[in-house]
Amino acid sequence: MCAIGLLIVISLSTAPSQTVYEWEAGPLPAAELKTVNFRAWLPEGEGPVNGILFLIPGRHGDGRGMANDVSWQALGQEIRFAVVGCQYADGEPFPYQNDPGNSVSKSIEAAAEKLAELSGKAELAKVPFAFWGHSAGSNVSANFCNYDPDRVVAFGSSKGTGGPGGTMPRGKEEIPMLFAIGKNDKAEWVKASLTSVEAGRSEKAPWVLALNIKEGHELGGSFNLIRPFLKSAIRLRLGLSEDGKTSSASVSGSGKVKLEKVSIKEGWLGDPESYEIASAENYSGKKKDAIWLPDEEVAKAWQGYLK
Repeated sequence: MCAIGLLIVISLSTAPSQTVYEWEAGPLPAAELKTVNFRAWLPEGEGPVNGILFLIPGRHGDGRGMANDVSWQALGQEIRFAVVGCQYADGEPFPYQNDPGNSVSKSIEAAAEKLAELSGKAELAKVPFAFWGHSAGSNVSANFCNYDPDRVVAFGSSKGTGGPGGTMPRGKEEIPMLFAIGKNDKAEWVKASLTSVEAGRSEKAPWVLALNIKEGHELGGSFNLIRPFLKSAIRLRLGLSEDGKTSSASVSGSGKVKLEKVSIKEGWLGDPESYEIASAENYSGKKKDAIWLPDEEVAKAWQGYLK
C-alpha cells in the first residue's frame, strides 16, 4: 500500500473561493517511482461533477500546476469535469511508462476515490475519465485505455512515443482519441505512433491524426487543438447539454456511466495533405483517406494547428 499524505490548499492565483485539493500518494514501488502526487480542481456551482480529466506531463514531469491553469479550468467548468494534475517522478526512467502490474493505472483509480473522499462528492469514485498526456504522460494515459477502456471517455495526446499503444481490448476502439505528432520528432517514435494510429483508424475507430510538419517533440500549439477536441468528444459520449449540467448517458448496475458510441460517419472530415475541411456530407475528397473530426470547431482547430 502507498503512504498517503494530505494537504488542502486555497488557490489564490485564479478565481476567488476556489478550493484545490492536493495529496501525496507515493511511493509506487511496482513502477519504481518514489514520488506520486496529485492536485485537483473542481468546477464551481451546484450540480454533479460529470468526470475527471487527468493531465499527465512528460517523463518525471510535475503536472500539478496545470490544475491551476485557467484554460484547463475553463474547459472543466464548461463540461463540469474535475481537473487533476499528476506528478509521477523520482525513479527509474522507463518502467512506469509500461505500467507494470497495472500499478500506475490503479493509482489513477485510487486518485479518483481519494478525491471523492476529500470533496464529499461520492460520484467521483465512479465517473468516467478523460486524459491528456505529453510524451511519457501520453504513454501512461494510453496504458489506462488498455486497462479499463469502458471508463475512458476521451484521450488527447501531445507527442506520444507510440500512439495509443498496446493491444486493442474490447471497447478501446470506441474511445475518441486525438494524436498530435511532430514530424520532426525522433524517427522511431513518429513511425511507431503513425503505425499504431493508422491501425486503429483502419478499424473505423474515432481516432484523429494531426501530423504537424513543423514541430518535433515539444508541446508546440497542440493545446489549441486538444482542448476543443476533448470538449467535443466528452459532450458526444456523455450527451451533455451546453451548460454541462444534464446528460443523456445511462448508468450501469455497477454505478458507472455507460458511454455513448461515436459514429465516424457523422461530423467533419479533413484532407491530411491540403488540410481542407468540410462536413462529412459536403466533403469532396477521398473519404477513405480523410481524417475524421467530431465537429466544425474541432475541424477548424485541426486545420489551424496544421497550417
